[in-house]
This record gives sequence, C-alpha cells and structure tokens, in this order.
Amino acid sequence: MEPCVIIDPRLNEECIRNLRDNGFKVIPVTLTDLVDEPISGHPDIQMFIHEKNLFVHPDIDKKFIKNIEKYINVIQCETKLKKEYPNDIPYNIAIVGNFAIHKKSFTDKTIQDYLLNAKINILDTQQGYTKCSTLIVNNSIITSNKSIRDTAQHAKIENLLISDGFVDIPGYSHGLIGGASGNYGDTIYLTGSIDHHPNKNEIKSFIKSKDMQLKILSNNRITDTGSLFFIE
Repeated sequence: MEPCVIIDPRLNEECIRNLRDNGFKVIPVTLTDLVDEPISGHPDIQMFIHEKNLFVHPDIDKKFIKNIEKYINVIQCETKLKKEYPNDIPYNIAIVGNFAIHKKSFTDKTIQDYLLNAKINILDTQQGYTKCSTLIVNNSIITSNKSIRDTAQHAKIENLLISDGFVDIPGYSHGLIGGASGNYGDTIYLTGSIDHHPNKNEIKSFIKSKDMQLKILSNNRITDTGSLFFIE
C-alpha cells in the first residue's frame, strides 16, 4: 500500500502536487467548526499520531475516518475541541524520541494513558500549541518558543532556537514552523522556501547535522498548515 499524508484541505496546489509526485496519497482532514476558522483544517489540532496509532477527537468527520483507517489504527478519544484556548490543544503534542512535549494538564486522557504505557515521558511546557511550535529533527528539535526550548534543554534534548515569526498563517499574525512541516524517513518536508527565513543557514546546518534532508514543497513563504502527518 502506498504511503499517505494527512493535510489541511486548504494546502496550496503546488504542495499537494509535489507530495503526489513524491509518491504519497494525499488525504485531507475535514474542516471543523469547533475551533477557530484559521486552524479548522489543521491535522495537529484534530488528531495526534504516534507510530501506527492515530488518536482523533470524538466529533471528527466519519468520512475522514473511513478514508484513513485502512492505513492506520484509529482511536477515538473523549476530549472535545472548543474554540477557546487552551481547549483546542488536547491533541497538539510533539513527540521527540521517548519524550512527549505538551501542556500536560490539557493532554487528552486516552493519550496520556497510551504514552504512560509506551514509557514515553510527558514534558510539561507552558506553550500549548506544542506540535505547531516544534520542528522535529530525529531526536532533536527546532523551535521559536523559549518555553519549549527550556523544557528541551532540561531534558537534554538537543535544540535550535530560531527567530519568532517569518511563518505565514492566514487569519493570524504569524504561524509556527512545526505546523509547516512533516517527517517521512530521513526527509523533512516543508510547505515553503526556507530562503525567506532569517535563520535559514542555521536551520539547514542543524538538519544536515542530524543526517536528515530538507525537501521544499513550494516556492512560497513557509506556511503553517497544521503539520503534515505522514503514514507508512
């Protein structure tokens, strides 16, 4: 079965075309009216993925589940999404090796139990949009959020702190680099050109130092679309 990638249905056509050209079946998540419109199609708001398990909010569209369940084990959770922060973050969790970085008091209970059983330690952080804020590079991270950087430092997770901003997101002042990316094998896919970012050289060097490569999906500015969730 071909690998697939879960995307925001509003991802631009150039990115979608390049994902397909790289051999991925593209599966868009259905927009939801439970959260603010700019993030209503963001995969990292509506679900959490780890290995062969996809945890989804209880009101997710059933057609989406039908489209995706042939690729991955789908687990419906109990935490409902709501518009007001932090009630839109229960699934926005960054996994880095044997650590999960998140605002622990708002992590969905089913996911907390799963992480505990999997011996994955939850590192509590003040930033709730943790997955959006964290570009994962093997067992290291790139982030513009100092709270996440400090949490990573304490856990001895190697990290690169970059300038805040310089990532677009329609409807908000700026987006976050983790939400503009996704990992498959040794490749990090980015929704836009790194050349528009002031830390482009540091980012490229950091990724290369972790034996990973960077693939750019469009010539536009980097855009936060709620992460690209790849499934083998």
